[in-house]
Parts: sequence; C-alpha cells; structure tokens
Amino acid sequence: SGHEPAHGGFVGKGMLSAAVAGLVFASPPPGAILAALRAISSPAGTLMIVKNYTGDRLNFGIAAERAKTEGIKVDMVIVGEDVALPSTKKSAGRRGLCGTILVHKIAGALAEKGCSLEE
Repeated sequence: SGHEPAHGGFVGKGMLSAAVAGLVFASPPPGAILAALRAISSPAGTLMIVKNYTGDRLNFGIAAERAKTEGIKVDMVIVGEDVALPSTKKSAGRRGLCGTILVHKIAGALAEKGCSLEE
C-alpha cells in the first residue's frame, strides 16, 4: 500500500493478501513490510505490488531483500503508469496510481488460478 492507504480496501479473496500503509505522505518502514511478508508467506511465494514512488521502492525493496535472507520467496513488481505525466523524462517519473488496482486484480486472479510466482 505504501503511502496510499486506499489499498487496504482491496485485501480479500482474489485480490491482495495484505496492505501495509505508512504515515501520511510517507512510505511504511521496511520492518512493517517485513512483518506483513512473514505473516502471509507461503511456499508458492509472495508478489509485492509497489507504486513508483521513491520511498515505496526503497522500503519495499529493503524488506524484500531481508525476507529473502530469511528464506521467504518474494518478488516485487513496480507499477509506473500515470497518464497525468505526459513525459517519461520527469524527475519523479510515472507514479502508478490507477493502474495498480488493475495489477492487483490480475495478479490476484492468477494466484487464485494456481499460477506460480514466476508466471
């Protein structure tokens, strides 16, 4: 969820297994993300869907690396669509606000179908 708390509303069957929100305008700390990864880990693995914000990318990436050292199978996808930014040359880049929800549904449906993390 990162600094966008709305994603907590998408936790459920065929969608997200967890959402970790940070404080207002701040990414959640790696420790909180790691706690969520530990709580939902499974042999099939966990896919983290992360919006293209610097703090989210850093903290979710750190948590993923820590989880891997604990033997948790985890991967991360960065969603960077944003029709509000016409140029890819902007310093902050495309943020991935709306498209993230579509990625939640697609990944959730594939997980329900039994697809592997790699698929």
